[in-house]
Amino acid sequence: MTESERAAAAERLREKELERAHLLRAQGRPYVQPEKITSLLDFDPKKGGLYYNRYAFVDLQTFDLDEESPFGPMSCTYAIKDADLCGAVNILSVKIASSDVGFPIHVYGTVIVRDSLDERCVYHFRRSSDHCQLINSEAESLILTGPKRGLALLGDIYVEIDLKIKDHLGQHRELSKGIFIIRGLAGRSLTGSMVETKSLATRLRMVDVTYSVIKHALEGTIAFEVLQGGFHGKITVCTSSIEDELVLYDSKDADALTVDDCGKIQLMRPVVSVNVTDLLMIVARTSDGISERIVFTPRVNRGEDDILAVGATKKHVKVFCSAMDP
Repeated sequence: MTESERAAAAERLREKELERAHLLRAQGRPYVQPEKITSLLDFDPKKGGLYYNRYAFVDLQTFDLDEESPFGPMSCTYAIKDADLCGAVNILSVKIASSDVGFPIHVYGTVIVRDSLDERCVYHFRRSSDHCQLINSEAESLILTGPKRGLALLGDIYVEIDLKIKDHLGQHRELSKGIFIIRGLAGRSLTGSMVETKSLATRLRMVDVTYSVIKHALEGTIAFEVLQGGFHGKITVCTSSIEDELVLYDSKDADALTVDDCGKIQLMRPVVSVNVTDLLMIVARTSDGISERIVFTPRVNRGEDDILAVGATKKHVKVFCSAMDP
């Protein structure tokens, strides 16, 4: 099915949904505003039917799907028992697993995650068409710049993907648009932390999202300050139970604020969730291959700090671990 055929089929099914909404309104029954239906429904040529491409389990007449979550890190810094800690999710990577248009591609758009704390947008990727990321192969991940807070796994978590590409002629095409669910702890048997990958196959390609699921989690907020020298390189974090690394900072990224002579490092991802019984391991690697590691032991609503020396650079590292369930 071509793109024009897909669009025509989607439009026919949308018209049926619009007729249904108008009928419900005439009967005085609950309905979703017709203009919202057209933006939330899409056509799956493989199944020959409609699917929701955005979160739709709210009152769409009053809920703003584009509103960003107002919660930041360390929102729940009060005493809580370890047994009362909720689960959490870390989005590890988002990759273009396959592309009908090949590589390289210039990608822009959004990757949004919603948890049951407030169901609002927690951005992990957000780029305009004037600020695309160049993806050269299936091995490259999108440069994630979120979350700004921990993702609480109190219930199901929803991942919304809306990615587009811009070619060398400046023409725009939809690359992937859809939503998938990460099941909450009530819907799974989880004895420890684990890594999962889910794929979303829509439009021109398949997107793979890899994430870790954590039981009894704390939200770790990380800060770096260079005390001596400059730093050009990469900073990553992992836990003792999940070896997959999260990139907190990479000076090769054009958006990264490099530090040439002391000062705070602006981390791309300053928050990571960690099991209360795990260790949090932070590694700094310089551009010339020198690396050093520092280890923190998470404690409920408690901060730690230490000095990390890498080559000629000395950095002050702070980590504060807090609960996420208000």
